[in-house]
Amino acid sequence: MRKIIPLFIAIFLLLSFSACSTKSENEIVDSGNKDVSELLKTLIQKEKEINELNRQLEECKKAKAKKCEK
Repeated sequence: MRKIIPLFIAIFLLLSFSACSTKSENEIVDSGNKDVSELLKTLIQKEKEINELNRQLEECKKAKAKKCEK
């Protein structure tokens, strides 16, 4: 009986610590995924801004070309 109680305590502690480490690892992976998601959203937004600036630049070039023709 004296040997069984420390065994149960050891098993309980082992399972408790492994559960905590697994939870921590999952949180780290999830936060990494969130970071990547945020970076992708930022990248998409910047791509839209670049496309808009390119469109404005083309319109400006066309307007200048029309002025030079006259």
